[in-house]
Amino acid sequence: MQNKKPIDLYKLFHQVLGDKIDDFTLPPPSFTVMQCEVVEYNEENKSLITKLPVLEQWLNPYCTMQGGMIDAAIDNAVGPLSLLIAPPNMTRTMETKLIKAIMMDIEYIYVKAQLIEEKKRRLTFAVNVEDAEGVVYASSKIVNFII
Repeated sequence: MQNKKPIDLYKLFHQVLGDKIDDFTLPPPSFTVMQCEVVEYNEENKSLITKLPVLEQWLNPYCTMQGGMIDAAIDNAVGPLSLLIAPPNMTRTMETKLIKAIMMDIEYIYVKAQLIEEKKRRLTFAVNVEDAEGVVYASSKIVNFII
């Protein structure tokens, strides 16, 4: 996982959105601020993996990654994936289970998001937050509604 090269997000979106790309702010500012990179996109499996550093500014008083920042990292994987595979949509619910503390010595986390169900106007995503060795630190279920 560590050796994967980042995918050019703008180019990827341009392939999918064509001229409609100008209707969006890409990459999203939150994606840039968190230093996220897309390292894998699988159109057939409707999945996407992002990589981002564990930075000191994301830590809580216990020197572990703040839960809200973990959710932001998750949202920064589901957001681009949802834009690539569906009409405009927005997060409706996010249910995250924090399994193991994310410490700075991990350096990078990988957020693996996949669409697991599409029902009428509802998109359901399963997400895991892992380290380079595949140890799972958090899992999440996200439900988005197509606007």
